[in-house]
Amino acid sequence: MIKKEETKLPKKLETIPAGTGVYMMKDARNEVIYVGKAKNLKNRVRSYFQCSGDERLFIRFLVKRIADIDFVLTDTEKEALILENNLIKQFKPRFNINLRDDKTFVSIKLDMNQKFPYPFIVRQIEPSSHKGKDSKKKNGILYFGPYSSARSVRETLRYVNSLFPIRKCSNNVFRSRARPCLYYQIGKCVAPCCDMVDEKTYKELINEIVLVLKGKNIELLKVLRKKMDNASKEMKYEKAAKFRDRIMAIEKTVERQKINTMELVDRDVFGYYGQGNSIQIQAMFIRNGNLEDIASYRFSTMNNALDNVFRSFLNQFYVRTRFVPDEVIMPVESEDKEILEELLSEKKGHKIKVVCPKRGEKHKLLEMATKNAENAFKIRLGADDDVESVMTSLKKHLGLTNIPKKIECFDISHIRGKQAVGSLVTFENGKPVKSKYKRYKVKTVLQSDDYAMMYEVLMRRYSRAFREDDFPDLTVIDGGMGQLGIGRRVFDELGVDGVDVIALAKSKKKGTGNADSKRKLDERIFVCGKANPIILNQESSELRLLVNIRDEAHRFAITYHKKLREKQYYESPLDKIVGIGKVKKKNLLKHFGDMQKIRDASLDEVGKVKSITVKDANTIYEYFNHGKPRLNDTVGQGLAQISREKEKN
Repeated sequence: MIKKEETKLPKKLETIPAGTGVYMMKDARNEVIYVGKAKNLKNRVRSYFQCSGDERLFIRFLVKRIADIDFVLTDTEKEALILENNLIKQFKPRFNINLRDDKTFVSIKLDMNQKFPYPFIVRQIEPSSHKGKDSKKKNGILYFGPYSSARSVRETLRYVNSLFPIRKCSNNVFRSRARPCLYYQIGKCVAPCCDMVDEKTYKELINEIVLVLKGKNIELLKVLRKKMDNASKEMKYEKAAKFRDRIMAIEKTVERQKINTMELVDRDVFGYYGQGNSIQIQAMFIRNGNLEDIASYRFSTMNNALDNVFRSFLNQFYVRTRFVPDEVIMPVESEDKEILEELLSEKKGHKIKVVCPKRGEKHKLLEMATKNAENAFKIRLGADDDVESVMTSLKKHLGLTNIPKKIECFDISHIRGKQAVGSLVTFENGKPVKSKYKRYKVKTVLQSDDYAMMYEVLMRRYSRAFREDDFPDLTVIDGGMGQLGIGRRVFDELGVDGVDVIALAKSKKKGTGNADSKRKLDERIFVCGKANPIILNQESSELRLLVNIRDEAHRFAITYHKKLREKQYYESPLDKIVGIGKVKKKNLLKHFGDMQKIRDASLDEVGKVKSITVKDANTIYEYFNHGKPRLNDTVGQGLAQISREKEKN
């Protein structure tokens, strides 16, 4: 088969045109193994096969596997760059680095279309229907970031919420709230949900938050000082004191800023460091002159040159991301510099610079990014060695068939059988792979039966694994000997072979007979073929790895369970009544205070609620009063009169 394809390859090379475009190299199984772009496709592709061509190990390694080549012509180099990245994303070729989508970044979103907006965390950004510098203004949605760490963005939101008394609740809670929450009572919210603040005053708070999130603290301080002075002149000293406290908190934040550049611009600074077959890329995101965030990326070079891997990374990064700075600083010159500038300028709406500085302040930033990349590389290198030894030790101590490089862990969460869910988390080489996490709603078990629930979840997971040939080295189940038996039963029924399964029972406190004394039991590992559990050193790295995986599965399961429980909590009988939407539901709750009073209300009382028509009142009353007698025949006439009076007013 391979020889047949090789005989076709020279003829295929003759047909490749000289224009701009993208080429896809395929192996004997017709799988895309490499995607590249070129200004001149004919010259670029032929260079791979010329004796005097590129002698790098990567090229020699790649050429041996090429059985066929496809190509796509494009009108411009920019189109070729975009197409190249889309094809890499689609086919995930083994010899290209593949940058994950920017949904791995988190951002803060503000929907200015809302009457009372609030900042919240998002991972995916809605595409804008407009291009250019005014796109955010036109669609009314602002995004701040990117943040590589969810923890850092949560800290930012906590900081914002501590300074500004804005709403903290989601849209669902906001629409259904009938009275101010605890945040209003302690002065941390102005309760827009209950009309305790006008829209203009609230928007002033939001505008101040925008300045904070943009890093424009100096401008914000000027605004707040002016407001404090005005409040003092009007002898509103309590209000002035609030502005003073806000000013002091912001000034402390400005003092803590570690990096401050002379120019108040947005910059992305990249550095890289590599050894052997690995490269570490460090990105520093500077916003308005301040260091906003740091992100780190690690790739296999696949025997390619470090500078080529970095250029490929940079192209993918900016084709896929929505966040565009005013300037990009990189450590090596790129043949795609002008294309990148054109692409970024189009996204941003004005000229963007891509530079490779050799001296000055920008070069110092570059050195800092490179130094951080080297430090991160060496830390990761040591950690990788440690993880490998830990996994080898686990295989030995637990008598496993395989070194557990890929581990899947399962947990169940429910309350008396209600909102029962299962979770699956996947760790590879000791690290979580969140793209492979899965959540399961338990469908076949209605009572509180952990064993039956685990059986269903495992059966669903590994039935699919058979179809996709996707098995782990080790399956960990949260539980004891009983849950281990369930796992073994599923594997036997499906005929799964070569996958180890263990159960990890949580440590717990047990009474010793003395009322004031309890003894903490050790974490216990149950393995097939042994009646008694294996107890490892409770401080060992081997046990810590398993416990971390088990705890992550527990967190993932309980988070999903809580989400389903909260969803049910916010559901109301009013949601089931035809014709009663969110506005009418809010008005009913605001008028009566709670559901019980709505149930007990007379037809006359229901009809007096704002926005409730005669038809609505009858529907609501009938829903809660099946077969109950109405007050009298004149009630309907009275409600009609009330409705007419509302329309007149």
